[in-house]
Amino acid sequence: MLTMIALAAMLAAGLAVALVVGLIFFVVKVVLWAVFLPFRILFKLLWIPFGLVTGAFGLVTGAIGLAAGAALLPILLVVGGAVALIGLVAAIIALVIPAIPFVLLGLVIWAFLRRQPAVVA
Repeated sequence: MLTMIALAAMLAAGLAVALVVGLIFFVVKVVLWAVFLPFRILFKLLWIPFGLVTGAFGLVTGAIGLAAGAALLPILLVVGGAVALIGLVAAIIALVIPAIPFVLLGLVIWAFLRRQPAVVA
């Protein structure tokens, strides 16, 4: 009976370790996915003219596709640049927001520990 209890405890401990490791990998995956999402969107936007030229979308091929791709490329570059800029701002905000409690705690500690100016009487 004690053997079964020990085996069940080892199984529970193994599952707990697997859960912690899986959670760590999940958090890393979510962070990487969120950081690289603007780049993925930008590269997909920049691929559209080349897809038009090669007929990947089945719309047009050859010279017509090249003209359509050349006409769309500046628009896509501006839109892609805007998306990249918004993604950069979002990434900076996402990195700064978790630090706010620590900054506030540091400011409170600094307010209590700073030296008061000497009063001249």
